[in-house]
Amino acid sequence: MTAALRPVDPTTLEPLPPVPAATPEEVDGAARAAEAAMAGPWPRDHRRRAEVLHAWADLIAAEAAELADDLVRETGKARTEAFAEVAGSVDALRLNSGLARLPLGRAGSLHDGTEAHLVREPVGPTVFITPWNWPVLLLLRDLAPAFAVGVTALVKPAPQTVHVTRRVIALGHRAGVPTDVLHCLPGGVEVGAALVRHPATAAVAITGSTQAGQAVMRDAAETMTRPLLELGGKASMLVLPDGDLETALAAAARAAVVTSGQMCMACTRVLVHQDRLADAERLLREAFSSMAPGDPREPDTLFGPLISEQAMAKVSGFVDLARSSARLVVGGEQVRPGGLPGHFLSPALVADVDTSSPLVQEDIFGPLLTLESYADEADAVRLANATPFGLAASVWSRDVSRAMSVARAVQAGTVWVNGYNRSYGEMPSGGMRMSGLGRTRGIEGLEQFTELKHIHLSL
Repeated sequence: MTAALRPVDPTTLEPLPPVPAATPEEVDGAARAAEAAMAGPWPRDHRRRAEVLHAWADLIAAEAAELADDLVRETGKARTEAFAEVAGSVDALRLNSGLARLPLGRAGSLHDGTEAHLVREPVGPTVFITPWNWPVLLLLRDLAPAFAVGVTALVKPAPQTVHVTRRVIALGHRAGVPTDVLHCLPGGVEVGAALVRHPATAAVAITGSTQAGQAVMRDAAETMTRPLLELGGKASMLVLPDGDLETALAAAARAAVVTSGQMCMACTRVLVHQDRLADAERLLREAFSSMAPGDPREPDTLFGPLISEQAMAKVSGFVDLARSSARLVVGGEQVRPGGLPGHFLSPALVADVDTSSPLVQEDIFGPLLTLESYADEADAVRLANATPFGLAASVWSRDVSRAMSVARAVQAGTVWVNGYNRSYGEMPSGGMRMSGLGRTRGIEGLEQFTELKHIHLSL
């Protein structure tokens, strides 16, 4: 008998309808259908793909309220955040519907009168393994450019958010994506592994933990499947001595609780000059003291519960570590807003923490922020680069030249200057070091899903 996925509403802990996991036969059939579709009209008709992507965006925009409700129900994220996710998804589809009509590659004459043509072709059937925290946006962020260049897709949604993912994929089929081009295969890690290992699979895109990415890399090595990995993060904010401390720390506090801190680009570390440490602690304590998790279904809620009991146990373990090995300034308490049974945690601020501590070195994936001090600019860069991750960072200074110099020295795929968490479909994103491989979004996002071929033409 096929196992079933049993998602739960993280706010009420009420079970959501179960969904059967894909069987090995279904995985094999979908992969072979996706492979066969690469020989059909989908990869060759770029104008048709552009029309379909635009129509898909329109259908999602028309059902924005219903999709936001689904996101709140399955992820526990705040309703305002859910609407932002839907809007970002629509933008990804609309942007890439235009890019689908953009010819990729180049040609030129060589010294001997021959011509070199560099042609980009769709890589082939691609597996998309999506996370639960931003399930719609992070699917379409990668899938839209992949469809723009003509691949076929095998989607393995996170078990927690299988319903909203299936709804979005159904809208894609309504928009005109052929059923043999886009497949949804629910399941756990075993389904994802089977898809990555399948001989028909040419590429895989995953957003998830570093451990999940490493497992995908091992599976992909068997068939030389190309990986696109956006993995864990440990984003730091460096406030230089001349930076606007109040504005920066207000942004840090907000960025620490997005999706209850369950986001790879969440702000997890604040680095300030040692002379400003006391002021920084006061400002962050005040900010966190005014923030509390709430019912994500209410319009004024800033952030909701953690996704599960296991997530609460993990983050609470780090809070306990802060109490025993550092200084817990504020927060870290389990609360029950309105008597709701979900796993709600007040945002925690930790000070007097050693750089070697797991509090600094590990991806906690919860609303916990460390406050650390540096002696000079070189020390600030050293501390920012002292973790194995490299997904995102932020630098604050009134001196633009100085800020840009520090931003260049920080080892992260995205560095914001005097801002935080600003992402655009036009600009590539991705991680360095243990935060991943490859880039999505922008022209680089298109190229990620292509093979580059050199055709040499003698006239």
